[in-house]
Amino acid sequence: MHPADISSGYDLQIIVRRCCSTIVDYILAGSFVFVPHLILDEVAFQKTAIIWIGLAFAYFPLFETMYGRTPGKFVAGIVVVTEVGLRPCIEQALIRTCFRLLEVNPVLLGGLPAGIAAISSRSRQRLGDMVAKTYVLYSEDLSKSQS
Repeated sequence: MHPADISSGYDLQIIVRRCCSTIVDYILAGSFVFVPHLILDEVAFQKTAIIWIGLAFAYFPLFETMYGRTPGKFVAGIVVVTEVGLRPCIEQALIRTCFRLLEVNPVLLGGLPAGIAAISSRSRQRLGDMVAKTYVLYSEDLSKSQS
């Protein structure tokens, strides 16, 4: 079954799970910057800040490419898949992450743009998913997307 067919049957509960996973993931990814800032002196942190910011940025594409899900998505019971039900490749995960910076930016409009896109989309996709050609499914539906 095609992931678009599976996700088009989802109600708004998928949006709630995505929101919860995002909160968990932003806390974890943000800790790559905030924890070193707390434990290092200001000079040491400034000298290494690019490393911590890079790790925070790499959080989403690395987890999604390696496992098809981030720790937040694991907790929420959701997974990212391609049009054929596989884990996204690094390019797709990077596209999702770049769009996430605009769609799910806690400084700008929060997750409002992503939420509106996912609610409005037949397949419950945010813009980053549409461009990357990925879908977010319930973990229990993963086997359906691969058959």
